[in-house]
Amino acid sequence: MRLKARSGNSRKEVLLENAGPVRSCIGCGAKRVQGELTRLAVGPGGGVVVDRERRIPGRGAYLCGVGCLAAAVKRKAFGRVFRGKAGPVDPSVLSQALESGPVRV
Repeated sequence: MRLKARSGNSRKEVLLENAGPVRSCIGCGAKRVQGELTRLAVGPGGGVVVDRERRIPGRGAYLCGVGCLAAAVKRKAFGRVFRGKAGPVDPSVLSQALESGPVRV
């Protein structure tokens, strides 16, 4: 019996060509255009902060919204994404900052 190779395209979302860089949400894993996601970064104090202007240097992580924040905390994704450089994550502070939505650049 011969197995067919799975293309993997059935699960991927169709993204417009030349729409900009594509990033993955650390909560749900959905791939979206960078402008639709909210960037998180390690702030000057070592804590995870919302980077509205996308100017904080270093690695960034992206979230779709508040629901994905809960999934990311449950999966302990912040330690992996920021390679252990992130301090303690306060979900209540991040959820308040995420409720206003991403800034369009």
